[in-house]
Amino acid sequence: MKQVPKCIIFDWDGTLVGCEQLVHAAYVLTLDKLEDKKASSWTPEQTHAQNGKTRAEIFENADIWGEKGGKAQEIFYHIYPRLQQGDKQLVGRFECISGTTLNPLTVFEGAKEVVLSLKRQMPKTRIVLLGAKTQELLEKEVQEAGFEGLFDAVLGNTGNPITDKPNKGAFDRAVQGLSIADKTADVLYVGDNPQNDTAFANAWGADIKIVQPKKDKTVLYVLKSEFEQTYPICGKDNVWHRSLMPQNVR
Repeated sequence: MKQVPKCIIFDWDGTLVGCEQLVHAAYVLTLDKLEDKKASSWTPEQTHAQNGKTRAEIFENADIWGEKGGKAQEIFYHIYPRLQQGDKQLVGRFECISGTTLNPLTVFEGAKEVVLSLKRQMPKTRIVLLGAKTQELLEKEVQEAGFEGLFDAVLGNTGNPITDKPNKGAFDRAVQGLSIADKTADVLYVGDNPQNDTAFANAWGADIKIVQPKKDKTVLYVLKSEFEQTYPICGKDNVWHRSLMPQNVR
């Protein structure tokens, strides 16, 4: 049995939910709004390559936006919430440009189960969701995906380059108020990107677990089982009772 972590931090996109196509659509439509010819040839792989980068790194990239990075950022964050809401005009425009059907946010199999298991298994451990989207966008997606109330804290980007993901200061936000003696033993980060997420966790000193539910539909159930076997079950007096579970996940 290992020492129970004081904090377990989950990545959002690609780890618990799949929303890459929504992000990709926002890129395509931003380029289209800027009347950039790259809109019709912009690929999902190019969108994926931006994962793990700061907002500044993305929108100051002249190879993508030229000198229009500031305007692109404004357009992107105006378009994305409308795509979240299923804006028919924007969805239709994206599908016309890309020739593909836009899929909504999807919850990966076992995602809710692994979070609920942790709350039962380790009720004294802080469970945090740490995303690279703005706080408002992340909270909205958490609500729409049915995860509301499952995390002790939902932390999106606030515009502070020091404490926003993927800067290591984001970990300081997640563990604020906790007594961390051994970062590797006390804090576990669960992400999906072997390169970016590993580098992110290593930079701060947290332990890291990589899962890729998009490639393996069973991996979150496996993670749940690993947690249950690795960490001691808390006594019955500390059990996270079913009566405390959010209505939408009972």
